[in-house]
Amino acid sequence: MLRFDHTPSDFHPLFLFLGDRDDLTALAGILREFSREPREVDIRELLPEAAGHARLTITPGEGADAPYGLRPSAEPDQFTWVLNAWQADQIATRIEALTPPELKSGNDILELGLIGEIPVKVSRGEFTDDFLTRYHHLDPDYLPAPNAD
Repeated sequence: MLRFDHTPSDFHPLFLFLGDRDDLTALAGILREFSREPREVDIRELLPEAAGHARLTITPGEGADAPYGLRPSAEPDQFTWVLNAWQADQIATRIEALTPPELKSGNDILELGLIGEIPVKVSRGEFTDDFLTRYHHLDPDYLPAPNAD
């Protein structure tokens, strides 16, 4: 199951994607489709089984003045990732580099190098399956899994 969420920090905030090979392949596929036909995309709508608190919308950017990169929206826990077609295609390539069957774990940090953007970390096999889910013990709304001791 793909998990994603914002991990706030005063020094190094990240937007973190966690998943296995199939999850990351699906994420790269969304970015590839976006690169072919740039349009606003809500990750939760395309991957409804994904876990995490944040909502992420990928939005097409045009021109040098577009606010490219991943940035917080006006609403709490909502983020917008502004990309052009070329950027989305390049990011998909980097995510796909984490999907070979022989690769057991790895990560990449994706950023455009712009002031104010939140870096995106994509990770495979480096976190437990419950990390960033609503059942995580650090979550204020933690609900123990059924039959948990």
